[in-house]
Amino acid sequence: MRGITIRPLHHGNMHVDLELLVTGHPELMLTKSQPKKNKVWCEVPSLTFLIDHPDGRILFDAAIHRHWEDQWLPEYKELAPYDDYTEEQLLENTLKRHKLGPEDIDYVFLSHLHVDHAGNAKLWNTCPSTRVLVHQDEYAAAANMPRDEHFFLRCDYDVPGVNFCTLSGDNEILKDVHAISVPGHTAGTMALMVHLEHAGTVILTSDACYRKDSYDYEVGSIISNDLIRWKQSLHKIKMLARAHNACVMPGHDHTLCHEGETPLRDEPKLRVEGTYD
Repeated sequence: MRGITIRPLHHGNMHVDLELLVTGHPELMLTKSQPKKNKVWCEVPSLTFLIDHPDGRILFDAAIHRHWEDQWLPEYKELAPYDDYTEEQLLENTLKRHKLGPEDIDYVFLSHLHVDHAGNAKLWNTCPSTRVLVHQDEYAAAANMPRDEHFFLRCDYDVPGVNFCTLSGDNEILKDVHAISVPGHTAGTMALMVHLEHAGTVILTSDACYRKDSYDYEVGSIISNDLIRWKQSLHKIKMLARAHNACVMPGHDHTLCHEGETPLRDEPKLRVEGTYD
């Protein structure tokens, strides 16, 4: 659709053991001929996407809160420290750089409620007109957790004043902007499919597909709560990518995935702080 743009925003990096994200990665697997391999402590970019649409502005995901060191459980900080970022890369400062405040966002689309994707949802606690979208299964599962665990924090989503709105199934949020249900990583993970005038169709997968390796090898993560549903969701993403000749943008990777001759096929990397239209 004419008039829609997507701008990827980079909020610094976490670091994790690669096998935490791509459990059973074939290149890390020991074999008879290679009985010794080094572990990989890999960079994991924290990404959000600012989507301008003639009928409203959408922020895809809400990144990591500035007080993560005080809020995260010790095991979160040990497994996936957010240890490479600047003050300017924090979400609220990135928005300010683009002359935006929380009140200028019409929709916050939360792919899921993990700490690195929903950490700043609380910024919208004084913006009742902003709809914070989350899948109903995700919100219910998180709300019913007896304690903080599995990379969830109640302080991210149990926030008075935030206008949470739940979705179910696949939905068109605005013309040519579709929420896609892709459970498996969590109970209610969602992706977003956007049809652009020049760049063609783009699918923002969040953690339904961590990295290009996840896409290529179809290898899931030990973090996922249901690996069977995760693989079914990855196949759904691939089916949509083939049907729409789409470019797939993984949740924690600058490397893009392409099915066939996509309009962006000559671009292997994400245009961080650039624009797709």
